[in-house]
Amino acid sequence: MFIWDDEGCGFCRGRGFGRAALALGARVAYNGREASARAARRTKGATLSKRAAAIAISATCALLACALAGCGPVAEEPQLPNPDTGSASSASPSGGYALTDEADLESLAVGESAVWRDYEVAVRSVERADGLLNVGIEVTAHSRAQELSADCLLSFGMPPVSSTFDGGVITVAAGETAQGTLAFDDRYVSQRLFWNDGATEAFWLLDQEAATPQADTAAQKEQPAEGAGSADADPEGDAQARAVAALEAELPSLFENNTYFTFQSVDAQTAAVALREEGGYSYANTVSILDAEGNPTTANVELICEPDGNCTSMTLDGVLLF
Repeated sequence: MFIWDDEGCGFCRGRGFGRAALALGARVAYNGREASARAARRTKGATLSKRAAAIAISATCALLACALAGCGPVAEEPQLPNPDTGSASSASPSGGYALTDEADLESLAVGESAVWRDYEVAVRSVERADGLLNVGIEVTAHSRAQELSADCLLSFGMPPVSSTFDGGVITVAAGETAQGTLAFDDRYVSQRLFWNDGATEAFWLLDQEAATPQADTAAQKEQPAEGAGSADADPEGDAQARAVAALEAELPSLFENNTYFTFQSVDAQTAAVALREEGGYSYANTVSILDAEGNPTTANVELICEPDGNCTSMTLDGVLLF
């Protein structure tokens, strides 16, 4: 481009003008890029601001959810009661603490026992004389010693007026039985006794026929002895009876020495006994026990014993112990 004027060469003026034009164009282009960059930064900033706001809102919601749900470094789970776990202070007959059927606990006869996990109570005798109701009772502790007030037994809602137990407290060592007599005011001629220690309940009805479990047991034990007195009695039957009796007497120590369970009782009438060809006997029965946590249950036991009743093998619920 050439510009001619009075001051000089139009060529030279053209080169200067071209440089100025190029500089101006470059400046405009630079300003355009700066404007674009600022717009991009504003757009990015706005996007980051929106993203940060969303994150902040999500964090707030999470914190509120944690506050409502109770979360923390270690969330605490609610501790629910275990129905399989019982104690003398919290268990009840309906909660598995009673071993005697609940219906039977409401109508026991004199001579019958109310059995709970920790102990059992039996009304053995009742006698009315001189305006008093004299009640003979037995309290048997199981695996733990017991201290029970004589006032646990009531007649017509009233505690005894006197007791043969020292200080009116029935103290029983573990595995032992305490016997005593409680005297009640008999002005109302009550026909019912009520036992309640706060966790247990049982009723004895005095107007129904008294049970005599001890007499029946004694008669059963005497029957083999009668046969043994005769020269023609069955010697094998007598030997088997003696061996089984010795084996059943050994059951508590067998459970104590070979299992985590506590032997409670066994019904000799349900035992299955067989003579072995090798000699001795096999014995199978269902026994009442306390499991490792102290809960009442049953187990199937199979024993092999020598002719004298010495146990040589024990299987519990199908598991060979020795």
